[in-house]
Amino acid sequence: MDVSELLTGFGNEVEFNDLRRNIKAADCRLVLRRRGRGEIQAADSANSDRVALMILMNAAISAVLQVLLLGGIPFFVYAIYQNRRHERTFREIARRAGLQLGETRYLLYSLAFVIVGVVVLLIWSPPLAPLIRQGSAQRQFVGLGFSMTAVTLAILNGAIQTAFAEELLFRGLLAGSLSRRLSLPWANILQAFIFFLPHLAILLFAPEVWGILPAVFLAALVLGWLRIKSGSILGGWMMHASGNVTMALIVAVRTSR
Repeated sequence: MDVSELLTGFGNEVEFNDLRRNIKAADCRLVLRRRGRGEIQAADSANSDRVALMILMNAAISAVLQVLLLGGIPFFVYAIYQNRRHERTFREIARRAGLQLGETRYLLYSLAFVIVGVVVLLIWSPPLAPLIRQGSAQRQFVGLGFSMTAVTLAILNGAIQTAFAEELLFRGLLAGSLSRRLSLPWANILQAFIFFLPHLAILLFAPEVWGILPAVFLAALVLGWLRIKSGSILGGWMMHASGNVTMALIVAVRTSR
């Protein structure tokens, strides 16, 4: 039924026309209010997308820089030395640095460690307070939830910037070189100790989590053993990256509730 049919019983034609104009004006105001809310929501969404893109771009740049500084430059120096002193090819140099697939069975061991480690972290998550404190690497994930931004940021930060750079330096170059000069146990213990030293910085912002330091040293021993036995950093990188990414996403999800 038309509005005009509903209003046929109202007074004279002038009153009817005034009432119809008022109804149209109210409808226009309602449309404008809805459009305004929609534009505000669209603007907020666009701003959120721009912020997320900037965060990911900064994370990508940081990841590339850290890989270059922590792993790339030492590898470059190592490659020049090996080429000039021993006339080794780039392929031989990369293999000596652990940049190869390695033996399949050790990759399977690594995959098993990854599954067990992720399950343990999900069931017995560490206290949240030290992870979101100033100085913690996981602080940047606060409030992100289980989103594409959080997952991408966790991969860039945890798998590339931290895990790959550290595995190339400590396991690829250091453990590999030590294993060619020392017995496996001593080479492994020494590389684990060197890896352990900078992680003592955890005590500067979260002294109450000192109890995880033995776990850091033990993890370094496992990663070193895999590197030396397999001849590759791939298995250790998988384990290192999975732990970092899982911890980051735990913080992102638990702080978004």
